[in-house]
Amino acid sequence: MQSGTIVRRTRSHYYVDLGEGSPRLCRIRSNLFHQEPRESRIAVGDEVRVEFQPPHETGWILERLPRRTELTRRAADRSEAQVLVSNAETLIIVSAMKRPAFRYGVIDRLIAVGLQGGLTPVILFNKSDLAEAEELEIPTRLYRGIGYRVIQTSVVQNSGMEELRELLSGAKSVLCGHSGVGKSSLIQILFPEWSIKVGEVKRKSGTGRHTTILANMYPLPGEGWLVDTPGVRELMPFGMKPQELGSYFEEFTEPSETCRFKSCSHLREPDCGVKQALEDGQITEERYRSYGMIYDSLSS
Repeated sequence: MQSGTIVRRTRSHYYVDLGEGSPRLCRIRSNLFHQEPRESRIAVGDEVRVEFQPPHETGWILERLPRRTELTRRAADRSEAQVLVSNAETLIIVSAMKRPAFRYGVIDRLIAVGLQGGLTPVILFNKSDLAEAEELEIPTRLYRGIGYRVIQTSVVQNSGMEELRELLSGAKSVLCGHSGVGKSSLIQILFPEWSIKVGEVKRKSGTGRHTTILANMYPLPGEGWLVDTPGVRELMPFGMKPQELGSYFEEFTEPSETCRFKSCSHLREPDCGVKQALEDGQITEERYRSYGMIYDSLSS
């Protein structure tokens, strides 16, 4: 048997990097992982053991090593989890300042998903050239104040690229964000040899086409790698109970200790420490609004 890493997947085939140059095409046997949801059996980033039986070119995945982290979303049928990427360390949440419109809720959902899976979130504000200085400073100050690293980039002005390159160097990272925010354009300017297809944002709606059909892993200098995920239209924490959500909002931790009720949702109960912190300006309205929207989605 040989050991390798999944670098690309389709519905039924998987491409495994065995350190030989080009990835090798593999499949999994029908009885392997039969107790797991189909969409979660093998993901990009998985470390696997494979076997090839000449003269067949296609190999068989016989074992998946334990995952250290998971980036998971609800599958299309909404009943099962879909693991998009495994074993990554950093989730780089890409948000455009404009085109498409900037939304706190998307960032906050992705932060929760990343933290739930064991990844460290980093927030990247792209297309910074389209925003006024104050428009860029307000969310930057907000998330840095909570404790997250924030990077500002512009492909047009070629700004922020060295900081992003330094973040990626030697690390195992995932780029994640809605379509049209510029993930593929960032990759193209940093690593033009990868020949990533870049799609234009639809001018009328301000939304983007999905230019990355499947999650793809690309090797980086220093033994790191980068995964570019498909544009995520709907990404919510999977298997998270509504009452657990507050633990993924860092600024809620201390105020929640003064809540009258131990199981406080921080939405409707009286004598809520989080709502008091909101009134006192210790928690922003944008983050609290995101919390309420995610909480309601988890409750439905």
